[in-house]
Amino acid sequence: MKSKKAWLIGITVAFLVTWFSFGTAHSQDLSGWVGTWFKLTSTSKGYDTSNEPDHIPQALSDKSTAYLKITAWNTTNQSDKFLSCSVYDQDEDGNPNQSSISLHYVGGTDLDFLVLCHIASEQNVGFIGRITGKQSSGILKSATFKTLGGYSYARSSDPILNPRSGEAEGLTITGSLISESKLPSWVPK
Repeated sequence: MKSKKAWLIGITVAFLVTWFSFGTAHSQDLSGWVGTWFKLTSTSKGYDTSNEPDHIPQALSDKSTAYLKITAWNTTNQSDKFLSCSVYDQDEDGNPNQSSISLHYVGGTDLDFLVLCHIASEQNVGFIGRITGKQSSGILKSATFKTLGGYSYARSSDPILNPRSGEAEGLTITGSLISESKLPSWVPK
């Protein structure tokens, strides 16, 4: 009789945990992150190849800074919620650039969650990242951004004349919350 009672309690607990997990997963709300800024540092290491038959891939490395603003929490498609973001950086000559990206919600809580990003362009970029935050009295006080893994690759735009030219790099992005007042002057507020 005791084993039957223990089994029944186990099934009940498993049911409640499962029900609670599904209930909270569908009610995720990251709208509290809208308007926040991150200062990000991107580090990449990889290889460049050329069209020469005897070419040995050459090592590449780069480090850059960008500023990311979360502009919206998009829940139109409940199976693919994402944070809309604007990213600001500078080119080699110091000219400012702005691009838009989506950080697709993978799972977690409002203050500790995973995101997925893939940017398809001349330079394809993708990563899985973790965003964590700390609140005090309901106000976000600090936050971090860190990739779990990332990549960047590009291939020649002319696969006939230059079929083996390209580059591939591993990508690490880290960052933290920054107040709007500490943004550089070239970043629009």
